Amino acid sequence: MSTNVSLQIADYVVSAVMLFIPLAIGVFFAIKDAKKSNRDEYLLGGRKMSMLPVALSIFATFASAISLMGVLTEVYYNGAMHPTFQLGFGLAHVVGYVTMIPLIYPLQMTSIYEYLHLRFQSELVRNSVLSIAMIQTFFYMAIALLTPALGLQAAAGIPLYVSVLIVGSIGTIYTAIGGIKSVVWTDAFQCCIMFTGLLVMIGKGVLLVGGVDKVWSIAEAGGRTNFNQFSPDPRSRTTWWGTLIGGCFMWLANIFNQSSTQRICSMRTMREAKMTYIINIGIFLCYGSLLFSVGIVIYAYFEHIQCDPYKAGFITNKNQLSTYFVLHVLQDLPGMSGLYMSSIFSGGLSTLSSGMNALAANTVEDILQRPLRNFTEQRTTLITKLIVLIYGVLIIVVAYLAKDLTGSVSQISLSVFGACGGPILGVFLLGACVPRGNKYGALVGGALALALTMWMSVGNQLYGNPPPPLPSPSTDMCFSNTSDHFLSSSDWTNRSDHFLSSSDWTNRSDHFLYSSDWTTYNSTWQTNNLSIYTKLVSSDQMDAARPLFLYQISYEWYGFIGTIISFVVGLLVSLCTYKCPQQSPNVRLIFPILAKVWSLDNVNNLSNTIPHDKRLDYELQVQAQI
Repeated sequence: MSTNVSLQIADYVVSAVMLFIPLAIGVFFAIKDAKKSNRDEYLLGGRKMSMLPVALSIFATFASAISLMGVLTEVYYNGAMHPTFQLGFGLAHVVGYVTMIPLIYPLQMTSIYEYLHLRFQSELVRNSVLSIAMIQTFFYMAIALLTPALGLQAAAGIPLYVSVLIVGSIGTIYTAIGGIKSVVWTDAFQCCIMFTGLLVMIGKGVLLVGGVDKVWSIAEAGGRTNFNQFSPDPRSRTTWWGTLIGGCFMWLANIFNQSSTQRICSMRTMREAKMTYIINIGIFLCYGSLLFSVGIVIYAYFEHIQCDPYKAGFITNKNQLSTYFVLHVLQDLPGMSGLYMSSIFSGGLSTLSSGMNALAANTVEDILQRPLRNFTEQRTTLITKLIVLIYGVLIIVVAYLAKDLTGSVSQISLSVFGACGGPILGVFLLGACVPRGNKYGALVGGALALALTMWMSVGNQLYGNPPPPLPSPSTDMCFSNTSDHFLSSSDWTNRSDHFLSSSDWTNRSDHFLYSSDWTTYNSTWQTNNLSIYTKLVSSDQMDAARPLFLYQISYEWYGFIGTIISFVVGLLVSLCTYKCPQQSPNVRLIFPILAKVWSLDNVNNLSNTIPHDKRLDYELQVQAQI
């Protein structure tokens, strides 16, 4: 195998083609729909989108480059449990099938936060939740853009700012000119690229290690098949309780957000909308299996050749591990490394484009609704496109500023979703489950839950003591002259364009967020010839250094805790501030499965907060369906 770790010409060609296709899709829909210049067409595809591409788009929107790189790193260093989040995500789609779609689809809204205005009759509730959700989406987009740029930097030595600019510009342009149609169809295409890239990695890696049985035996001996994590302790990282329950609530927050709402409301019928969730259950289960498989293949390969690239200094960030693996195992197959890089780009672009489209929709429908009231649809659509461009520029800037972000990008992103998404989900559930839920409960419950989960998240990052990773492969063969897998010692020390110099890498800090008091370890020989780390401190020192209990709670529980606190506190405040007699909310604003339980049969006038051009159709729908 060649010692060169850069992409070949064929890889650049493949990557360029894969990056050009989204632009071509955007141009196609911009020309095709030039005469249909209105917000409904631009943001919802005229509500005539096809089921399969929308289903793939829902998946691709959140299955970003963060999972393609971050989850593989998690498996390599911490074992098998992280991909089991996909089971919790699938469970969330089951819940959404019977709750979210029957509630939101008949309302035919462009912005999901309009529901909060209708339900609580409060602009303050709507704008508060909207602000939190938009900030969450914005920063998640920045992380999603940064992740593929890190991969491109590791692969081709391209400066990070150039990588961020290239990927960010492409995503911004095709989203702005093509609208939701270009986003959905590009997501569907990129979803196929992501799965293809993972399958290629598995196939080639298994062949190099020596077969499936060899891969499994190495992974098992290294502790990477640790599926027996059943601890109910919320401080335990990635257990079955956390990935199923915590993962479910974490993804329910995604289901009740703007990107999901746009795709659901873009469908022709409710039946097709529900089918997209059924399809996604299968996709998420498949995706989780592939991520686990690739993760243990990467570990087995580096264990097999006895060289950990991070410990050897060949990469500067653990999140670049999968990219470095691909450069070595696929470099004898022209274009295959480029295909994998394209899958990373695809994951980043799909998340970026969906987020920008959602942010633009919220800006136009929620923030600028009154100023744009007297504008023509054509002019309003043009303003929406300009807003997409503005968000694109801002996200590119923030992504570059976040280049020194440390830790697993997968954990960071899920922490953000859980800490912000849980309280928002609790507000939606309060409104959709409890007729007596009111604006006071929504505001107090949501604010208290957000403060708590953000406090926990920040405290965990600053003071938490994550468990040490599983023992990684040695570096015995990294610098061997007989090794044909890696750069020779004279070569790699001069590769300053790709990696750390020999004088630098020994002094670098760990890129996972481990507290300084975990840096002293004693290496002890254990069974299976594995070295483990033991912290050499006394029990008194342990007690003094132990952080607050809330800081030790694992990130997968943030969404669950935020939802429960928001809902329970909101319910108590609502009951305390309930005024009798008080008119019950419209039955269409309560989950259909609970409407009969509460014996709601009234029809209230909802037109006050419906845009003028939709009021007649909306009232007719209300009278026809109730």
